[in-house]
Amino acid sequence: MSAMIVDDLTLTYDGGGGVRTVSMKAADRAVTAVIGPNGAGKTVLFSILAGLSSPQSGSVRFGKPDARVALCPDVPQFEPWLSASEVVRASLELTQRAPRRGGARAADRVDAALDACGLTVVAQRRIAAFSRGMLQRLGIAAALVTDPDILILDEPSSALDPVGRADVRALVEVEKTRRCVVLSSHLLSEVEVLADHIVVLDGGTVVGQGTPAELVRAGRKPVWAVRFDAPISESVCEGLTPAPGMRLTRVARDQLILEFATFADAASHLLPAVSEVGVPVLEIAPCGRDLDSFFARLLDGARA
Repeated sequence: MSAMIVDDLTLTYDGGGGVRTVSMKAADRAVTAVIGPNGAGKTVLFSILAGLSSPQSGSVRFGKPDARVALCPDVPQFEPWLSASEVVRASLELTQRAPRRGGARAADRVDAALDACGLTVVAQRRIAAFSRGMLQRLGIAAALVTDPDILILDEPSSALDPVGRADVRALVEVEKTRRCVVLSSHLLSEVEVLADHIVVLDGGTVVGQGTPAELVRAGRKPVWAVRFDAPISESVCEGLTPAPGMRLTRVARDQLILEFATFADAASHLLPAVSEVGVPVLEIAPCGRDLDSFFARLLDGARA
């Protein structure tokens, strides 16, 4: 079931920024990732989804009329004299709506949100001395305490160390079982693990979308890396029988890159070419089989 349907959203600014005719869906109890280079329009899109900006055209429809939307921006900012607990309590009180989950007391909900974001031990500390990463956690807690139907996280791991990023991954995995999660991230390896659906923005428009597996498959090229059990000389490479559409590059003493014009050419000539080298093979692996490689190729194609 779709928690949110976006139809042809447009909001542009002088200078060319903004979004143009963006359409997408975000499923309930799933993670939808919006990725793109800096300036692609992700933050503008999120501000519209959260009701902070109004589009010039297009619409956002929610799966239910009283849907709650909470946004944690990429750089959360709070009054420095407040404690972490006070920030989260204020976020809850500003919703001006009764709690829905079992009638939990406000204090319990505040404590649960702080605990989920790893802030229990600093709950009473003034946030003037908080690190950038701790402020990021606090922003997530302030969004989470409202028990939203749609939780929007703009670059939630951008200021976190490896332990903090692992904590956010675990948090998102839990929250996707309860609500719709929409997030952006430049850490595409994490997006590939977390996301159920990915929307790619560039220049304010959607240039691709699908599941992680679909996007990676769509961007594959007939290129393989072959690692051998011993060094390969240049003379051996030059003496290989030419194959139609094959380009061979020696990238290390024991590694070759074989690129073909088509997958059909690769099926016919990859293994014969490897066998002709005459050195035991340790590994044959396709190149560009991750989301980072697809993303780079997609943007190159969109800008060509």
